[in-house]
Amino acid sequence: MLKSIYIVTLLVMSVTRSEQAYEDNLDYQTVASGQVSEQLAQVWQAPGAEGAPWVLMKPDSESEVYLRFIQAEDPGNYQPMKTLGWNAVEIQARNPDRLAKELDSRQFEIIGQPAFLTDKENIRAMQALGPDRELLYFTHVIDPAQSSFNIGTAQSWVDRVFIMVLGTADLGATKAYYQEWLGQDISGPWPYRITVLSRAWDKPVDSMYDLSIAQLQEAFLIEIDQYPAEAARREKGSRGLPFGPSMVSFRVDSLAQAAAKAGRAPVVIDEAPYRGQSVLLLEGPSGELIELVGPSD
Repeated sequence: MLKSIYIVTLLVMSVTRSEQAYEDNLDYQTVASGQVSEQLAQVWQAPGAEGAPWVLMKPDSESEVYLRFIQAEDPGNYQPMKTLGWNAVEIQARNPDRLAKELDSRQFEIIGQPAFLTDKENIRAMQALGPDRELLYFTHVIDPAQSSFNIGTAQSWVDRVFIMVLGTADLGATKAYYQEWLGQDISGPWPYRITVLSRAWDKPVDSMYDLSIAQLQEAFLIEIDQYPAEAARREKGSRGLPFGPSMVSFRVDSLAQAAAKAGRAPVVIDEAPYRGQSVLLLEGPSGELIELVGPSD
């Protein structure tokens, strides 16, 4: 079973631009930078990624949940909520209303004003597109004890990623994959109104979509959304990785089950932020890249 979200990797057109935008607006801090090594490119089965500039950032709370930006050469067919795979990065924030007023409109485009997500009025969130049109949710969990899931709440102005949203063409197949390959429990599906998804597809705002939730061992979730049938599989560009929200790295206690099914041995990576941990890459049913990070022994 997955323990926690560790790294969210986004392919962008300029790591320098993204680094500046996230530092200026979200108080994220750079903790490491460099170029993708040959070893890591091999683990990702993406030889075109070797040498690509990258920047690793973490929130002001000092939580060890990272955003990693890798510089791409082209965006391919990426469109937020119009292509399959990882689609939204949900980040804890203390005050989405104030954040909506303070985000630099030259760097972030608000596409959903702050609003309560449930009738209990316990979770308030806004949605914005980042410098490369990556979809970001900024969410305030007012009282974690009132939530049906273990998700925690922000410990800084803008804190860690706590939910990743996956757009899938086949919710049933995706649930089966995460259960079989990762031993991950999945609840649902339930019909749910996703306003930003409806707007992206020019559908009525009260349209309903099937949604399932994977609760990780710690205070993190994966939300799995059934996308419209017209949603395209995201292309891997010259880097060999999907543009936008590209890959999610999860901490696990053991890589043995997934490695046996994949027929590949995990590889020990010494560079930041792995620092001697073992890494194994999987590709899910909708083309989402899943990096498992665990003990090296």
